[in-house]
Amino acid sequence: MNDMDCLADVFDGLEPFKGFVPKNNTVDAFGCLTNQDLYEYYDGDRDALGGREIETAFPTIEEGEIWFEAVNWLQAAREASGNYVMMTLGACFGAQAIGAYKALQLVNPMPSKLVLVEPEPGNFERLQQSLRENSIDPDAQWLVNNALTASCSPVIFPVGAPGSGAQNCFSTNAVDMRQLVIESVKEQGTAQQTLENVLLNNKTGLQINLVPGHEHPFVGELQFVSAISLREILGPFDYIDYLEADMQQSEITVFPPFIAQLTKKVHRIHIGTHGGEVHAALHQMFVDHGWEIIFSFAPNSKFETAIGNFETNDGVLTVRNRNLKKPSALAA
Repeated sequence: MNDMDCLADVFDGLEPFKGFVPKNNTVDAFGCLTNQDLYEYYDGDRDALGGREIETAFPTIEEGEIWFEAVNWLQAAREASGNYVMMTLGACFGAQAIGAYKALQLVNPMPSKLVLVEPEPGNFERLQQSLRENSIDPDAQWLVNNALTASCSPVIFPVGAPGSGAQNCFSTNAVDMRQLVIESVKEQGTAQQTLENVLLNNKTGLQINLVPGHEHPFVGELQFVSAISLREILGPFDYIDYLEADMQQSEITVFPPFIAQLTKKVHRIHIGTHGGEVHAALHQMFVDHGWEIIFSFAPNSKFETAIGNFETNDGVLTVRNRNLKKPSALAA
């Protein structure tokens, strides 16, 4: 676990992207374009973005989570054979799927399928644009506009503020949150209006601040949205090369019920974890089911390693299913 020495030269022999970047875009070393017009709250100088030739460099360990994401894109691509399936849960605008795809083209090109799960409607629309702008046909992938949870029952989910990455149904769908909604409706005397909203439109009419204390208001309305579980997402596939998740703590609801199915089908998983207890619980779950822990760094912490130091916001948990073999028909 956390053997960093062997990754000191992980990018050696690879040429980072160098070339023309369209106006209003940023680009990384894999050539992944990010159209900043998709982000309503971009704080930089938009006029300075793109529209010129740009040279890039691969991330360093000091960049923390970005480095781990890039390493996982590369390692998953290098380990693949025959055809490649990548899933991203909480896809937002599709950055992780695009990065995994670009890494595959760079080091080990082969037929591929991307599975992107994203419940927020604004994100879902924009991720399709982002895929197209990165020369990936969204119609050739599997895009799922559902929330992820432990079942397929509808959930209360904050809809709004696309691109914020702050939504989850872990907190908003919890019993105590539902009770708070009931009490709020009673206090405001809006029970009848809320009931009509729910029955006619699946909306409560209630809004919450998704990022308290931020200078920009990231507001989401509590709505009932369709949900799906990992059982349905994994079901159509015999083998998944790489699964990535960043779900703002919903990971503790989504993964544990389906660890047996994950162990039967998934080769590598990378999770951005939220909260020390969540990180520890998922770490132990994978250990108990025979997975190899590649990286395990708790959230909101500082670390010193043989190749450099870094800080985490989200936790870093990467695991590999060492006993899983790709079916011969898929590996050919």
